[in-house]
Amino acid sequence: MATIPLVTSEREEIFGKIIQEERKAKEISQERLAKLTGLDRTAISLIETGKRSPTFSTILKICSALEIDPSELFSIYEKKDPDYHVRKGGKYGK
Repeated sequence: MATIPLVTSEREEIFGKIIQEERKAKEISQERLAKLTGLDRTAISLIETGKRSPTFSTILKICSALEIDPSELFSIYEKKDPDYHVRKGGKYGK
């Protein structure tokens, strides 16, 4: 089984903190979130501390378990990351 490399970056920390805040707001333990998503509790902890970057599939599982739309999760991220900005006029933008 492939392992996901450990990372430490400010963006992963911000994203993980948002997941943690949403989980706590819904009064769900890491153990319960792990069970709901099919992930290990340690994986949840590593994601929440920004030491592991979740895959898209994992993000969808977490959103489903927390009953939050992925778009809402990313919207919260956009507001909390001071360095995030959408590049307009690029390859995919106008």
